[in-house]
Amino acid sequence: MKYVLQQSRLQHLLKHRNGYLMLASGSIGLNILLVLFLFCTIGRERIVVVPPEIQKSFWVTSSLVSPEYLSEMVLFLNSLNFNVTPSNAPQQHAVLLRYVDPSQYAAVKMNLLEVEDRLKKEHVSIVFQPAHVKVDTKKLIAEVSGDLQYTVGDIPIAPQHVVYRWGFRYSQGRLLITAFPEVKKNA
Repeated sequence: MKYVLQQSRLQHLLKHRNGYLMLASGSIGLNILLVLFLFCTIGRERIVVVPPEIQKSFWVTSSLVSPEYLSEMVLFLNSLNFNVTPSNAPQQHAVLLRYVDPSQYAAVKMNLLEVEDRLKKEHVSIVFQPAHVKVDTKKLIAEVSGDLQYTVGDIPIAPQHVVYRWGFRYSQGRLLITAFPEVKKNA
């Protein structure tokens, strides 16, 4: 009798063990499939970024940005840098500095502080009206051309046609400014 009861319990335990082994094997198989799926999707995701003002739809991936995104961002950053008065320059420049590459941060900050001091001392306001934007997404460069007008006190000075070349670095889903010099015309 004890032998039959023992055999019955053994069969019951073996049945449960086999069931749990099947469940564990299925779980391991699903985990392997999930890992393979993750490796297949790495680098294919697109991050949707919403700038302060949207004119066109755009996209970004882990290593590329669309021309529309580069164009929208350069217009936004250009506005922060070149549409300034003595009273709003510190706030505009503080926002602009959030987008500066860490390797260029100190130099850009010093340059912006010099501009702020000049605006306050000379009572100058600057307005930039962009006319054309040309982008190169492979090199992450955008050129913005337009009219730059200074106003000293209440007296407007004749606008100058200028071109600024914005250089960027794309890192971890962020577009970072590396430079934004004025492009000199060939005389």
